[in-house]
Amino acid sequence: MTPKTKDELFNLKKSGKGKVVFVTGGGGRIGRSLSRALVRNGYMVRALSHDRDFMHTMPAGVVPYVGDLNNKKVLSEACRGADIVYHLAAVVSEYKEPTKTLMDVNVSGTENVLEACRKNGVGHLIFTSSVDVYGRARDEALTEESTLNPTDKYGYSKALAERKILEYGDKIDYTILRMATIYGSGFEGSYFKLFKAIKTGKAYIIGDGKNNLAIVNIEDVLSALLLVAEEKKGNRNVYNLSDGVKYTQEGLIGLAAEMLKVEKPKKHISQLVVNLVAKSRGLDSDELRFLMSNRIIDISKIKKELGWRPSIDVRDATIDMVRNFLSNG
Repeated sequence: MTPKTKDELFNLKKSGKGKVVFVTGGGGRIGRSLSRALVRNGYMVRALSHDRDFMHTMPAGVVPYVGDLNNKKVLSEACRGADIVYHLAAVVSEYKEPTKTLMDVNVSGTENVLEACRKNGVGHLIFTSSVDVYGRARDEALTEESTLNPTDKYGYSKALAERKILEYGDKIDYTILRMATIYGSGFEGSYFKLFKAIKTGKAYIIGDGKNNLAIVNIEDVLSALLLVAEEKKGNRNVYNLSDGVKYTQEGLIGLAAEMLKVEKPKKHISQLVVNLVAKSRGLDSDELRFLMSNRIIDISKIKKELGWRPSIDVRDATIDMVRNFLSNG
C-alpha cells in the first residue's frame, strides 16, 4: 500500500538495513529528499554531486562524493560494494544548457554509470526517466508499451539513456521510472511564476486549454523510488509514474486561480505567439514545454505489479504551494 503520511513514507519496511545505496544527483531536489528517506529506512547512503558545497548540506548519515558523471574514477569508487544505484543526475533544461552538455550528461553519463555498476557488481540500477520520451503531444493513453517518439532534446536524451540501460540488461538488473512533471515541496519555482501571472491578471490559456497535463507530487515520487528498491519483481522493468488523474491545462490554471482567490484567466493565446508573451511573464521554453504538452499517462502497470498508489491530493498540495507563494510575497 502507498503511505498516507510522511512518517509512513519514510518508514516503509525498514528493509534497507545493511544495504549500501549510491545516489547520483545527490545534491539535486529529488536527491536530497531521497537520501534522507533512505537513511531513515536503514540504508547506508552514498551521494554524488558536482557541487562541492553540497557536502555541508547533505542529511546526516550520507557519505558525499564530489564529481560529475564523466569522472569514471569517482563513479567506480562510489559503486564499489553498492547493492543499489539510483541514477537521478541529469540535465533537464534545454533553455539554460547547450545541447552538447545535455547529451554528455544524460546519455554518455548514463553509460559511465552503467559501466561502473557492471565493473563493481551492483545488483540493481534504478533510473529516473521522463514521460517526455513519448513526445509532447499524444492523443492515446500512454502505456509502457507505447512507441517512444520524443519531440524535444531532453526527451530524446532520456530515450537514448533508456536504450543504453536496455543494452546492459543482461548484466545489470534495472528499473526505469518514466516520471510525469513533478510538483510540490522543492519544485515550486515554475509554478510560482504561473501563480504570479494569474494573481496579477497576466495569465493566458494556451490554445483551447483542453490539453491533458500529467503531473506527480514529489512525495509520491519518493514513495515509488523507495518501493522499487524493495520489490524484486520490479527488476528489469519499466513503469510510468504520475498521479493517474486526467487534468487539463485550463482546469489546473483554474484550480490555482481558485486557491489564489482571483478570477480565472479567460484570455486565450495561440501557440504561435506564446513565446513572445511568455518572455514578459518570466516563463522559459522548458516551462512552456509542459504547459503545451498533451499526454494521458496510464499507471495501471505499477499499480498492478508493485501495488503502488499515489496518495497526494492535488487540491491539498496546491493549497500548500499557494500558501508558500503568498508567504514569500
